Amino acid sequence: MVNKLTKVLLVSCLALSIGLITQSLVVHAAKAYQPIKSKSYATILPTYHNKAGNPQAAIWNNSLTQKRFLLSDYPGTNWYVFKSYKMTNGKKTGIFYRIKNPENTVSGLVWRGYLKPIKHLSIKQQTLNALPGTIYSPKLQQIVNQLRNHPESEEEYLRKALGPQYAQLKNIALPSIGRMKSVKQLRAGTISYNAFLQRELPFSIKGSYHDKTGLAGIHTVKDLTGWQVAFIIAGKNSKAYGNGGIYFLKPE
Repeated sequence: MVNKLTKVLLVSCLALSIGLITQSLVVHAAKAYQPIKSKSYATILPTYHNKAGNPQAAIWNNSLTQKRFLLSDYPGTNWYVFKSYKMTNGKKTGIFYRIKNPENTVSGLVWRGYLKPIKHLSIKQQTLNALPGTIYSPKLQQIVNQLRNHPESEEEYLRKALGPQYAQLKNIALPSIGRMKSVKQLRAGTISYNAFLQRELPFSIKGSYHDKTGLAGIHTVKDLTGWQVAFIIAGKNSKAYGNGGIYFLKPE
């Protein structure tokens, strides 16, 4: 009798446990959001900043069931929106943006109400936004601006202008050799300058290894943290729009 009672209790407990687990999974699944429709901004990559006053604003996984990052941990970050989703869990519906930072180290979904758009950015500001962690140098910019007056003696001019710092000077071409597709799309207006930079900067950085003034040992934008930067990039009204050079001074 005791054995039978023990078996009955064990079976009952097992059934109860399975029921609780199943119920828990159902409740968890009910919270997951699904996209109803989506829109791509991959050719635009508009820039957004965090709205102030939302310390718990989170960047979520694809189903909005798990917080991956807090926006408050990344103050002043420029966020690129490359897709938007209308999402629902059956009870609630909202618009969420898929965002990433310029270093491509943080990405995920965030409710659009936590972000504010940054509009009408100059080429200079968009370029600096794409190089977070670098330090814009007005002094280096003045030197670089004079390169057009020394087309046949750039190296000699830079050596004289920078003195001992010349040994720390590195540069990359934008775009790198053979990467004209994005430039053509930029000039045709099918991609934005933001999108152009995000596509081409990684190739320009990697493609500069062979040059004696290139970025040997630098693999990503994040590796340039603390470097001084200046640049010459053709503007929208130029036939050479998008072409240019970015100059870096390595920290001593």
